[in-house]
Amino acid sequence: MTTTPPRATWREWLGLAVLTLPLLMTATDVSVLFLALPSMAADLAPGSTQLLWILHAGEFLAAGVVLTMGRLGDRIGRRRLLVTGSAVYGLASLTAAYSTSPEMLLIARTVLGLAAATLGPTIMGLLRTMFRDPKEFSVAIAVTMSAFSAGMALGPPLGGVLLEYFWWGSVFLMNIPAAVLLLLTAPLLPRGENEGVGRVDLVSVLLSMAGILAVVFGLQEIADKAGSSDASLWPYAGSVLAGLVLVVVFVRRQSRIAEPLVDLRLFAVPAFTFSLLTVMLMMLVLSGADMLFAQYLQAVLGLSPWHAGLLLIAPAAASVVGGMLPPVLDRWMRPSYAMAGGLFVAAAGAVAMALLVGHAGPYVLIAAATVVALGMGPLFTLSANLMFGAVPERQAGSAAAVNDVGGGLGSALSLAFLGSLSTVVYRMGLDRDAPDEAPEQAVAAAGESIGGATAVAEGLPDAVGRGLLEAAQSAFASGVQIGYAFGGGALVLVAALVLWGLHDARTDTMHTGDDLADPAGPADSADPAGPEDPEGSSDPKDLEGQTDPAGPSDTPEEMVPAER
Repeated sequence: MTTTPPRATWREWLGLAVLTLPLLMTATDVSVLFLALPSMAADLAPGSTQLLWILHAGEFLAAGVVLTMGRLGDRIGRRRLLVTGSAVYGLASLTAAYSTSPEMLLIARTVLGLAAATLGPTIMGLLRTMFRDPKEFSVAIAVTMSAFSAGMALGPPLGGVLLEYFWWGSVFLMNIPAAVLLLLTAPLLPRGENEGVGRVDLVSVLLSMAGILAVVFGLQEIADKAGSSDASLWPYAGSVLAGLVLVVVFVRRQSRIAEPLVDLRLFAVPAFTFSLLTVMLMMLVLSGADMLFAQYLQAVLGLSPWHAGLLLIAPAAASVVGGMLPPVLDRWMRPSYAMAGGLFVAAAGAVAMALLVGHAGPYVLIAAATVVALGMGPLFTLSANLMFGAVPERQAGSAAAVNDVGGGLGSALSLAFLGSLSTVVYRMGLDRDAPDEAPEQAVAAAGESIGGATAVAEGLPDAVGRGLLEAAQSAFASGVQIGYAFGGGALVLVAALVLWGLHDARTDTMHTGDDLADPAGPADSADPAGPEDPEGSSDPKDLEGQTDPAGPSDTPEEMVPAER
C-alpha cells in the first residue's frame, strides 16, 4: 500500500524563509559586481586577464570543491556547513570591500567562491528533508529559485545607489546583513545529517579541482591570446588536454571507490541528466552576455551606476515572475512544454538584443532583456524540481552539488568564452577605428577594457580622446551583439533538447526510496491489487483482521523499511 507523505508545518515554512537568505546574498553579489566593473577597473587598473579572473576565479574553484561540500554536509550536518559557509562569505565580502590591489580582490573573490560552494548542496538537501510532499516541494523550489532572482533584482538598484555616493567596494558590504541574519535564524533549520557517511576522498577532491581549473584556464587564455599575432597558444592547449585527462581519471575513480564524491548512477536517471545539461547550457549561453550588457549601459550609453541599476530591476523582476509560474503551469501542460516555450521566448529576446545593441536607447534594450529574463524563469524552477525530485532524499546534497558544478561551470565558461571573445572583437575594432593621431601606447592601454579606454581618453587632447573613446564604444557594442546573437541561436537548440530529453518528465511525483534502484521505495512498491489485497482495497481499515495467505512473513525487521 502507499503512504501519504507528511505535510510541512509552520517550522518548515519559516525554515524556507531562512534558506532564501543565502540565495539573496549571493545573487546581489553577482549582479552588483557587473555594475561595479567600470569604476573598479579604473581604480585598481587590472589587466584584461586579471579582470576575467576576478570575475570568475571563485566560480571555478567552487565548481571544483562543491562536490566535496555536498559530501561534507552529509557528514557533519548540512545546517552546520551552511552556517560556516555563510560566516566565511560575510568575512570575505568585508575583505573584498576594502581591497587595495587586483591581487587582494582576486584572493577575496576566490574565498567568496569557496564559501558559496557550501550553499547549494546544503539548501537543496535541507529542502528535501523539510518538504516531502511533491506539491509542497514544488512550491518550495519555486520560492528558492525566485529568491535568487529577487536578489538579482535588488542588487542593481542598491548597488547603483552605493556606487553613486560611495566607492566601488561598498557593494560588497550588502552581503554582511544577510549573513548575520542567517546566523541568528539558523536554529529553525533541521540538522540534515545522514547516518553512515564515510570519509571524503582527498584524491577525488584534488582531481576534480585540478581538472576543472586546467580546462577553464587553458580555454580562457586561448581566447584571450587569439587576437595577438605573437602569442603561442600551444601551452594553453596543453593545459586543456591535461585537464580533460584529469577529469577522465576522476570519473574512473568514482566508479571504483567505495565512497565516491559523485554517485555515477545519478546520470542514469533521465530527468536528472537532461535537467542538469539544460541548466549548464543555459548558463553557458547567457551569463557572459549579461555581464557585457551591464557594462554597455554605463560605458557606452553613459548611464550612471544608479540609473543602470534602476533599469535592471525590470529583467530581474521578470525572472521572479517566471520562476513562480511553474506551480501554476503544471495544471495545464507538461514541464518540458513550459521549459521549451520559455526558451523560445528568451531566444526571441536575445535576437532582438543582438539587433538593437548599438542602435537603440536604454529603455528599448531593457525591454528586450526583460523578455529574455521572463522566458528563462520557468527553466530554473522546473529543472531543479525535476532534478531533485528524481533522486533519493539522502542523495539530494550530492545531486545539488553536481547541479552547482554544471551551472557554475557553465557560467564561468560563459564569462571566460564570451568575455574573451568580446575582448578579441573589441581589440580588433579598436585597432581598426582608433584615430591615427592616438599614441600606440594609449591604444594598447585602451584595449585592456572599456573602462580603461575611458580613463585613457580623458588624458588625451579633446579631439583625439573623443575619437578613441568613440572607437572603443563602437567596438565594445560589436562584442555585445556577438554575445547575444550566439545566445539566441543556442537557446533554440536547448529548447529542442528539452522537448526530446524531458518529454515524459513529471513534477507531481518524488523519489521515495532509499536507493536510486528503488524509486518507489518499499512502502510504495506493494501492489494494492495484488495477492495481499484480493479485493483491491486501498484503505488500511479494510485490511484489518486479514491474514496473509502466504503465512507470517511480515516480521518486525521487514516492516521497518515500510514504516520509515
